[in-house]
Amino acid sequence: MIFGIKSITALSAAALVVAGCSQVPLRQDSSSTPASDLKAPAAGAALTAIAVQVVTAQFGVFGADPSGRRLLYETDKFPAVPAAPYGWYILFKTTKPTVVWREEFELPEAPPTWGPGEALGIFSISPDRKTAVTERIIPTRMGFIGNEWRYAPGDPIGAHKMRVYIDGQLIREFSFDIEKGPEDQRGIRRGPNRDNAKSTT
Repeated sequence: MIFGIKSITALSAAALVVAGCSQVPLRQDSSSTPASDLKAPAAGAALTAIAVQVVTAQFGVFGADPSGRRLLYETDKFPAVPAAPYGWYILFKTTKPTVVWREEFELPEAPPTWGPGEALGIFSISPDRKTAVTERIIPTRMGFIGNEWRYAPGDPIGAHKMRVYIDGQLIREFSFDIEKGPEDQRGIRRGPNRDNAKSTT
């Protein structure tokens, strides 16, 4: 099996705890629709204010408590541990029935490969090969968006950024460092999977 980066397009907000660590059970949201044809706003373009109120926005490493409930441990620095999940979620309020969220995941250097997710259209890659762009159209009834990735052997270490937009407006930029792990080695990256799809060697 190839370990790699995995994204999950939505996070369940049930029993959310806003504290030093926050409980966020993960689930797939089959209602999310790719919006790969949408374009980012042109630089300097005026953005129309959107009726979205951010309740909380958090980034960190996902784990679990002794009972198996998913937790988000907030941090902006963690070791390069293969298959360790990390990511963000945003809780928001809006009167709009749907929104488009966009994540720009910027690495410190271009990786050897982004894996099959690029070819499958799950995300697109910038011309310099350093940034993965994921876009989804989602219903707003649950009031949250989120994405999860996993470190794979060979992924770059150092300063990373994730910029999250809703309907073209920058909502949050998460900056974090992935530090060299105890068994860091070069390898192959696998892109995000959707609908529980799995890749094999």
